[in-house]
Amino acid sequence: MRSKTGMGAWVTAVLLAVAALVVPAAARTEAGAAVVALTTAPPPPTPIPCEPGTPSAGTPPTAPGTPEIVHVLLNAVSLRWAPATDEDGIACYRVQETRDGVTSVKATFGPNATGGDLTLRWPPSGVAFEDHELHVVAVDTEGAVSPASGSVTVRIYNDVITTPSPSPRPITCRVTYRSFGFNGTMSSNISITNTGAAPVHDWRLTFLFTDSGQMVLSGWSATWSQTGSEVTAAAPSWGSDIAPGQTVYIGFNGYYSGVNSNPVQWRLNGAPCTPA
Repeated sequence: MRSKTGMGAWVTAVLLAVAALVVPAAARTEAGAAVVALTTAPPPPTPIPCEPGTPSAGTPPTAPGTPEIVHVLLNAVSLRWAPATDEDGIACYRVQETRDGVTSVKATFGPNATGGDLTLRWPPSGVAFEDHELHVVAVDTEGAVSPASGSVTVRIYNDVITTPSPSPRPITCRVTYRSFGFNGTMSSNISITNTGAAPVHDWRLTFLFTDSGQMVLSGWSATWSQTGSEVTAAAPSWGSDIAPGQTVYIGFNGYYSGVNSNPVQWRLNGAPCTPA
């Protein structure tokens, strides 16, 4: 009968012999202990042939058929095309657009696709529509790219069109001025006629006195003010507009020293008026 010491030595010897068979020598220490290697680094991923710029090899596929428009809804487009052929097998199809000499990929579809849906950009703000010239290429499993198919024009209409504000019509007007002076006082009547084709809103009449002694004291049918030689008559709240062909009548009382001459530089809302 073997002793416990002898039995232990025998088991150790058996385990070392087994380790020598299953563990490479390069993975054992000098003492004979087994070192289990963990995991080796994974190989680099194989480039996806469908990504633009992937190195290609072999004969390119034949060109797919010219795409046809199935339907367009807002900026979503559905296309279909005839498949390409290739001895290495088709990896994918790319729908592309060439604009201003630059080709960009709009969508990528699987190897068995003969059509698909994609979205295109909206036209710029204020532009009614934008045309997109689309074509299809096939890419085989070796990364070789086919010639481009014929192109199809897809028109995307803007969903919001900002209509520019129309240019305001020019103001044309005519004024008459009648003033009666006596002993340094004056009473003046003015008529303003809108000779244009559009109403004049919130009208404001200005003119210049030619004598520094001419002053407005009070007036009617307008709100009157004076700064230096410039006089302003602003529309009253009850009559702020002058319709085309309409004449409004206003006036003021004042005084003068020297000559009570007629004012100059008549303007209605900044537009010059013709004195009658």
